[in-house]
Amino acid sequence: MELARSTDPLSGEVSSAASIKTFLVEPNALLREGLRRILADTVYSPSPATGALDETISRQAHGGGNVVLIIDATRDHQETCCQARKLKETIPSAKVIMLVEQYDLKQVLEAFHAGADAYLKKSISCEVLVKSLDLVMLGEAIFPGAILELLQDQRAQISESKDEAASDEPHEMAAPTKGLSVRETVILRCLMDGDSNKIIARKFDITEATVKVHVKAILRKIQAKNRTQAAIWASSHLPASRQTPPAG
Repeated sequence: MELARSTDPLSGEVSSAASIKTFLVEPNALLREGLRRILADTVYSPSPATGALDETISRQAHGGGNVVLIIDATRDHQETCCQARKLKETIPSAKVIMLVEQYDLKQVLEAFHAGADAYLKKSISCEVLVKSLDLVMLGEAIFPGAILELLQDQRAQISESKDEAASDEPHEMAAPTKGLSVRETVILRCLMDGDSNKIIARKFDITEATVKVHVKAILRKIQAKNRTQAAIWASSHLPASRQTPPAG
């Protein structure tokens, strides 16, 4: 794997007094050169650097500035997640962008829990890549919208398994986690289904403004940055339940 680095000053929407140090890890020489050319005229322009990734990152730990790691996660996803986690432990403010050939629910969740800031397909356009980097530098997390469909499929499979094993007697909804109220829990389930605020408002006969307040509280309590992160978190933490509480 070849390593690359950039020290161009941050400008435009993501301006900062510090510099961006961009590290590129991509084993495919053709794709690596393509990424270099795509990023050449941006603040993320990588240039060749020597040494192993661990050594280079360690040298940057006390150097200040913004650190961005763009890394291939296709060949050894688990190792890539380990590297992402190690980078975050060494430099908490560092940003990790993982590049993959296709989406897999289990791997997306692994990347999310490892601290990845963006999970992108290698087939995206040049403009989307650069814009995604800008959004990440502004504090956004970018995960595939298609993951919501995968979450729905997983949720359906879990529900079917639970239904087969459950008794016919009614049971109480499991206690919400992270201090979520019952209303917030069911709205979080709606986020897993990809429902918009308008759809959620119609389901529970409440206003969209009220839904927004609930969503904001949910994101704060589970420490998620957006609805997609909330849906991913819910798939791992919310128990399956067949009951929906009354509107109110």
